[in-house]
Amino acid sequence: MFNKLTLTLLVSALFATPTFAASDNHEIEEIVEMLEANPEVVDGLHESLAMYIKQQQQFNQLLSSSKTYLNDPRHTYMGAENGEITLYNVTDFSCPFCKKLDAELAKLVADYPQVKVVNLYVPLKEGSSSVNSAAYALNVWNNQRDKFEQVNQLLIAKPGTHNAASLMKIAQKTGTTKQLNVSDSVEKQLENNYAMFTGLGLRGTPALIVGEQVIPGYVPYQQLEQVLKEQL
Repeated sequence: MFNKLTLTLLVSALFATPTFAASDNHEIEEIVEMLEANPEVVDGLHESLAMYIKQQQQFNQLLSSSKTYLNDPRHTYMGAENGEITLYNVTDFSCPFCKKLDAELAKLVADYPQVKVVNLYVPLKEGSSSVNSAAYALNVWNNQRDKFEQVNQLLIAKPGTHNAASLMKIAQKTGTTKQLNVSDSVEKQLENNYAMFTGLGLRGTPALIVGEQVIPGYVPYQQLEQVLKEQL
């Protein structure tokens, strides 16, 4: 007998991907047959499906209303400045899987020069530290753009979580110590990033926003390339 949790998982499995199409008519017919044979689960399934539709509408509305913010030039990016396809990378310099994904994204924009990857920094692992890697990177991007690539690579190269000492070491090496102080505008930008992070229902980094879907967690290159080809 299905319980409510099972129904919720069933709905998620059926409708989580954008590839649901007419070719799935056979599966739909089987579902209808199962529901007819088990009418006691209909109410729970109806409730779960209605909740899913409401959440999807809210998700799409948030993405639509945030287009201007997502394309703000104050966000760092890699690849084409005016890309044919834009991926939004929700990331954290202190997250090991984010660093691993960054290498895959760098390869992707090298192989597909029409792609742009915009970074939305959410420094979850560094908490409320007065100095954090995300604010430092954004300061460098906005004030010493010629130093950003070197700083970015050093931030990614360090294993584990960043702290004041690791950031100072990178800043001294790259001549960017002035950018360690968190400006009000960058602090507000990071607050907005976190608001979007929670609004999209994300629970961790990394995550990719591609079109109207979110792909949570690390994604290997082959899967990234397949997602991109579908978008193209």
